[in-house]
Amino acid sequence: MKTANEPKTTGVLVLVTAKPGVTREQVMKFMPSEIRATVRLYLDGTIRQWYSRGDGKGVVFILDCKDTDEAHAVTDGLPLSAENLVDHQFIPIGPLMPLGALLAGAPQPVFSD
Repeated sequence: MKTANEPKTTGVLVLVTAKPGVTREQVMKFMPSEIRATVRLYLDGTIRQWYSRGDGKGVVFILDCKDTDEAHAVTDGLPLSAENLVDHQFIPIGPLMPLGALLAGAPQPVFSD
């Protein structure tokens, strides 16, 4: 159970790169099925955002997952992962905790009917 001071995880940032020694040809063999699978995940809301890495070495996903275990389960089902062609780095993300300091001592809004 998280304490009040621990950041709340609202998603997982996933950095995906080809494993060392994997060729472009190996990756491209599975790219049509990888694209279809990621589009399905995007359309069902699991992939919130996706980007190409600026260095050309892979992709970045922001997944709607509660923790890295759930994100692992999502990415493990993708074709490039299933073929063991890519590495992943999983980073839990959430609201910027220091912003809470702006609310400390602030009067709470009063709502009336």
